[in-house]
Amino acid sequence: MPLPVFTNPDALLAPPGPYSQVARVGDLVFVSGQVGADAGNVLVGPGITEQASQALVNVRTALESVGLGLTHVAKVTIFVPYPDDLPSLVAHMERIFPEFFPRGYPASSLVVVQRLVDPALRIEIEAVAHA
Repeated sequence: MPLPVFTNPDALLAPPGPYSQVARVGDLVFVSGQVGADAGNVLVGPGITEQASQALVNVRTALESVGLGLTHVAKVTIFVPYPDDLPSLVAHMERIFPEFFPRGYPASSLVVVQRLVDPALRIEIEAVAHA
């Protein structure tokens, strides 16, 4: 059984805690929750739509660091702390998912959470991919 390989791509924000951005175990790749900030830890905007797009770009960047892309994503989990953001988020995802996932949409869970690590964060997206 292969051991996990852990990486922290330079093109992503360095983890603010003891974890890795990407873990690969055989053909499975797990991407830690990505938020709407760039590699310099600059939040791309205050709204859910800007942050959602950046979080997906970050997921793509994480996967590219191990030679994969969004076409390899089997499952995403989306965490949202502000329920009032849901209508805007769903409408935005309906617009951008065809661009990010042209082969078809991954399985998905949308979870409303009490809060994320920073109150300015409107979304966090994690993914599981298959190589």
